[in-house]
Amino acid sequence: MEDQERDDKFNLSYSAPNKEEKRWIENIRRQYLPPEDRDAKVAEIKSLHKRAKIFPSYIAVAVGILGTLILGVGMTLALEWNSMTGGIIVGIIGMAIMLFAYPVYQLLRERGKKKYGDRIVELADQLSVDVGENDDEQADG
Repeated sequence: MEDQERDDKFNLSYSAPNKEEKRWIENIRRQYLPPEDRDAKVAEIKSLHKRAKIFPSYIAVAVGILGTLILGVGMTLALEWNSMTGGIIVGIIGMAIMLFAYPVYQLLRERGKKKYGDRIVELADQLSVDVGENDDEQADG
C-alpha cells in the first residue's frame, strides 16, 4: 500500500526565469505586438540621428572624392598630355577641394546638431523615463 501512495503523489518543481531569460522573453514578445508609441520614438531618434550625423559624412566623402578626381585630372594633364602648367593649376584646385572636405563635414554636423539636437534629447528623455518605469514594474513583479 505504501508503494501505491508514493506513485499517486504529484511532484512539481518550478523555477522563475532569471533576468536574462525575462529580457529575452520580453524582446520576443515585443516583436509580436502591434507597434507602440515607444517604437515610433526610437525610429524617429534613429532618423534624426542619421540626418544630423551620417548625412554630413556622406557629403564630406563626396567632396573628398570630387577633389581627388580633379587632382587626378591635373596629374593626367601634367604627366600624359604634357600640359604642366594646366596640370598644376587643376591639381591645386583638386587639393583645395579635398582640404575643404573636413570643414564641410564639421559645418554640416554642427548645423544638424542645432537643428535636430533638441528633439533628439527630448525623445531620449521620454524613452529613458519609460525604461525607468518598466524597470520599476519588473522589480515589483
